[in-house]
Amino acid sequence: MKNTGIVIASLIGGMVVGSALAMLLTPQSGPELRKQIKDFIDKQSEKVHEKLDKVHEKVQSEIGKVASKYDNV
Repeated sequence: MKNTGIVIASLIGGMVVGSALAMLLTPQSGPELRKQIKDFIDKQSEKVHEKLDKVHEKVQSEIGKVASKYDNV
């Protein structure tokens, strides 16, 4: 399970770095580039928060299941 988390984090990190490099290497004016980077970071941040919320919900659900099993014992 630990390896899966590491692989996912590495994959996401690689995508972010690759996207940032692509934006930096394309010819654009400074303000355009800063706006594009800000928009990209905001979008990715929102995606991460949504995924974390889903993980949190799953964890809470599993905790509830485990707790109910031990309450019945």
